[in-house]
Amino acid sequence: MRNLNGRTAIVTGAAGGIGGEVARLFDRHGIKLVLTDINADGLARIASRLVREPLCVPCDITRPEDVHGLVDAALKRHGSVDILVNNAGIIVPSLFEDCAHTDIERQVRVNLLGAITCTREVIPAMKKAGAGHIVTVSSMAGLVPETYSSIYTATKFALRGFNLTLAIELKKHRIGVSTIFPDSVATLMLRHEAEHGGSPLTFLSPPMSPALVAEEILGAIVKNKVEVYVPASTGMVSKAVMCWPWAVTRIWPLLEYLGRRKQPALASQLRRSLPE
Repeated sequence: MRNLNGRTAIVTGAAGGIGGEVARLFDRHGIKLVLTDINADGLARIASRLVREPLCVPCDITRPEDVHGLVDAALKRHGSVDILVNNAGIIVPSLFEDCAHTDIERQVRVNLLGAITCTREVIPAMKKAGAGHIVTVSSMAGLVPETYSSIYTATKFALRGFNLTLAIELKKHRIGVSTIFPDSVATLMLRHEAEHGGSPLTFLSPPMSPALVAEEILGAIVKNKVEVYVPASTGMVSKAVMCWPWAVTRIWPLLEYLGRRKQPALASQLRRSLPE
């Protein structure tokens, strides 16, 4: 899928920081957009910044009937779904023993089951067309444990296994499958983590711009990459560390200490740069 002009892409979580940048980047490349989010006002705001008018479909990806309607609307408008970007996600920072069951279920339903449902719905159209690409935005928490966010981490680990399996199963249909693993990104979700007891590991490095992640998503589609780590160096170190799980339990307390020292300054910076 090197030539993306005229292709149709569904982007979930399009009202958020990364989703909005993906929409703007895809729009510049001539991709026909179907944008979805539970935040209808946010979708309208993103749509107003695009050159081409997108199809905006408010949708709760935890409801299979909503997702079916989303894909059906895309097919009726454009006749195909060539790209799916599973970007929607939430986090409820907490030690596991303090995490309410409703928050556990909500994170699993949005981050994991929502992405699975969206993926399942687009595969028939892609198989019929004989091509397609599915991209899922995970997190470095899909490679290494993120303390104070155990359920979020569990969903991101699960997505990696799910997508690696699909990359094998769907290859014969010429459907590419990519997973993106960003480190901290300057979004409202990161601000929420900084202000509500998020994992200290999240604050070790300065956050990246959502636009950088959007560029990596586009590159993963064009180059048909199975996994992309943003930045690549952090991803490689993370994978290497996980070869010795026993070492993780010894190293992580030090990393948490270092992250906590940086958290107040980052929270202040995000409040200034990302007003709600």
